[in-house]
Amino acid sequence: DLMVQLGAGESDLDLDSLTLKGVDLKMGAGKTTVDLTGDYAKGFDASIQGGVGEATVLLPSGVGVKAKAQGGLGKINAEGLERVGDSYVNDAYGESDVTLNVDVQGGVGEINLKVV
Repeated sequence: DLMVQLGAGESDLDLDSLTLKGVDLKMGAGKTTVDLTGDYAKGFDASIQGGVGEATVLLPSGVGVKAKAQGGLGKINAEGLERVGDSYVNDAYGESDVTLNVDVQGGVGEINLKVV
């Protein structure tokens, strides 16, 4: 499990090479990029709480992803994902043995979900 609490500024979290059981990220103010594009053998839950600014979450294409994103004040962009009910899923969702569940709660600013 990884727990990160950020203050103000710009941050890039490259988590794609880690073996993760869970991620809990609390953003402060600024711009944050979180890379979850690893080739995971097991699924996990990631919780990202936004502050003020822009949050970009990079998601894998070969592993199933189910993402929920709720913004406070700002826009939600979901590149490479399809809206299903109140969630966004990638093409591998339901097809792969592994699923990442990502919950993004935005504060003030933009949420970018990108499958790469």
